[in-house]
Amino acid sequence: MSYYCEICGRELDQREAKKAIVEGSLLILCPSCYQRLSKQSVVKEVQSKPPQGKDKVKQTQPKPSSSRRIEEYEVTENYASKIKTAREKLGWSQEILAQKVGESVNTIKRIESGKLKPSIELARRLEKILGIKLLEPVVNEIGESLTTSKGEYLTIGDIINVEENKKH
Repeated sequence: MSYYCEICGRELDQREAKKAIVEGSLLILCPSCYQRLSKQSVVKEVQSKPPQGKDKVKQTQPKPSSSRRIEEYEVTENYASKIKTAREKLGWSQEILAQKVGESVNTIKRIESGKLKPSIELARRLEKILGIKLLEPVVNEIGESLTTSKGEYLTIGDIINVEENKKH
């Protein structure tokens, strides 16, 4: 089974691949990238020892797919009018709504005027209390768009280089 370094993209065999935690993320690194990051003290090696005794865990490989989906939510653009209309239909003042969602009256006023966009958590509470839809799913495709002009997949190192070039 071959691996690829997640920094430089070099193909590795299983024996030379190093698993390491870099800024909280588990990465597979080639020895040279591992050594370079170790000198900067930003890497922590992960020992891959199989569990012993009765507590053995069966590991399964995820099914390969051409792209992965990450589902996120965002607040709809017309959130202010939806909230105000729903509140008025219920015959509630801004003070009553604020009390029911556990926010300040000023926050409700700013949201209804469009000056403050509610967080996802607050939008969910408002949806539940007012019986309206404020969140819409946003699906980002990962994999297909992260390729070079030659069709090769980008590595983290490539992305860092792109970001550094934007700064200059």
